[in-house]
Amino acid sequence: MKLKTFVYAAFIAAAAAAFTIGSSGPSEAKGKKMVPPPHPGPCFEVYAPVCGVKSGMKFTYANSCYAGKDGASIVSQGACPAKKAKAHKKHKAKKAAKPAKKEMKPAADKKKDEKK
Repeated sequence: MKLKTFVYAAFIAAAAAAFTIGSSGPSEAKGKKMVPPPHPGPCFEVYAPVCGVKSGMKFTYANSCYAGKDGASIVSQGACPAKKAKAHKKHKAKKAAKPAKKEMKPAADKKKDEKK
């Protein structure tokens, strides 16, 4: 019975030592990127448009406060320039081949041709 107790105590001591050694290294949290804190306070309804970039796309925000709350980087003052619309090309449908024209004769002429 004493041997069982000794082995159990040795196992617990080894597990505790492994846990202590494993957790004493540098933490993973140091390598993670810190998220900036949210913008303090409310945004006021002052319209001063700014052009901001978020995830590689440009967006126009009502003011710099809203751009900051959304996490966008301000690129310029004023609205983002709109892209020019592409000219729409009309799709020309292919015309079906027309059947050969038959010479139309009045019914009276047809009867005359049949008699000949």
